[in-house]
Amino acid sequence: MKFKQILQNSVLPFALFAGALSLLGCDQVSAPASYTEKPDQQDVAEEQTAVSENTEVQQSSADLKSGNMFYIIRDVADLQLKAGDYVTQLKQTQTELETAVSEKDTSQLQSAAMQLQQQLKGFNQTLSGLNLKSQEVDQVRSNLMNANQQALASPFLNGQMDFSQVDFQKLEKQMGNIQSEMIKLAAMMIPEKQSQAAEQES
Repeated sequence: MKFKQILQNSVLPFALFAGALSLLGCDQVSAPASYTEKPDQQDVAEEQTAVSENTEVQQSSADLKSGNMFYIIRDVADLQLKAGDYVTQLKQTQTELETAVSEKDTSQLQSAAMQLQQQLKGFNQTLSGLNLKSQEVDQVRSNLMNANQQALASPFLNGQMDFSQVDFQKLEKQMGNIQSEMIKLAAMMIPEKQSQAAEQES
């Protein structure tokens, strides 16, 4: 499978989710309880930061729901909204990689490798910052981040620029794993569409 096919196929499923953006909710994190004592301002700031971070971690696990189509649609749309740009960026980088390999251009290959590395890191950072509510999409996020990490561990993205030694097939397989997880997101929407179609026919 070529990089170009992988990344082009990933754009279409996400385009279907644009209509679901209106379902996005704004979840507010509760403010930590006020202190009875009045410690130094620096201590207060540090403690409030710790409480806020702990609250977010607890919410990320405790609030996850299973089988709730509202949360699934919300999470898929949120992921597309915040991470969709990386699909376009990866597509452009893939084109540059193909050109570099075709022309045996080490300089261009190195530049494309650096871009791909930055994009994968940014993709992971964005994924980790999502406030998901569904177990299904959270699992896909976890799989995506693992696939990204495997790609980032590739020798090609860590300074190996020898065309005779770079394992492009392995990197292509790792990128294919990312595409596979994205397709799972599209599949999650199918039960909802089937349910709507059944209601219209009845």
